[in-house]
Amino acid sequence: MYTKKDGKRAGKDKINQRYKCHSCKSSFSIPIDTEVKEYNLLVEPGHIFSYKSKEIIRVHCLTDIHVGAHEFDLKKFSEAVSTISKDPNAVWFGNGDLLELIPPNYKISQRGQSVSPDEQYLAFLQLVAPIKDKCLFIRGGNHDFLRSFNILDFDVCRTLAAEMNVPYFKYPGYSRITVKDKDWYLVSGHGKSGAKNGDLELDKLAAVYSEGDVFLLGHNHQLYAKPVDSIMVDGDEEALKRRWYVRGGSFLRYAEYARYSMYPIVRTGWITMEFTKDSVKCWEN
Repeated sequence: MYTKKDGKRAGKDKINQRYKCHSCKSSFSIPIDTEVKEYNLLVEPGHIFSYKSKEIIRVHCLTDIHVGAHEFDLKKFSEAVSTISKDPNAVWFGNGDLLELIPPNYKISQRGQSVSPDEQYLAFLQLVAPIKDKCLFIRGGNHDFLRSFNILDFDVCRTLAAEMNVPYFKYPGYSRITVKDKDWYLVSGHGKSGAKNGDLELDKLAAVYSEGDVFLLGHNHQLYAKPVDSIMVDGDEEALKRRWYVRGGSFLRYAEYARYSMYPIVRTGWITMEFTKDSVKCWEN
């Protein structure tokens, strides 16, 4: 995508493959027998996203941020950015509804947003600039991905991910979190249901992705992390298997549409998942 082959060059001892960069127009050469792996910034359906560390890993899920909404909680979001920035073991991912994004002539009034969608896009990039290098991936939600895609056939969240140079994780799926030689599996998605019982959709997620250790969804703005224990076989004995059910919260205060529909009041905040060689812990912020 970013480079193209530009002929072969005979070196002193070997044949080199020449490449030309589309962006800067410069050229470079490598030995022709070098194994070149394509770096795909799209996590394809059916593929596993992987992240490895030799140390403890704290993964922060920033979901349902709604930059540009009148009720966007900038103070709480700034707290999240500061927390991630100061922690050398912290990483994060964006889990959808990053922007409020109400297009012109949409089925709801544009009065629900304080700035235009293009300003929301730029504001989001500015807000996450201090933690850009700690981002694992970006995912879209119904506000940003679905609205832009259905109306314009243009995925604004994929463009955000490309701008940040991080993978775009479009659909729900597995992330393999490896600490030393221990693999943990985080199953995440934006979510779709607005049901009062947030566990019901997590049950569906766990039924499809049965190997998960943490199951996380956003969308409904509920904020909780709770252990779900079961009994497994360990040799000739029973052992406790702990998994986690997580709803990721939001950074949107009590919006007018929520007041109109008399939705439950939920506080703003986000979830942290701590992975070590021996255990997983999750908590609300």
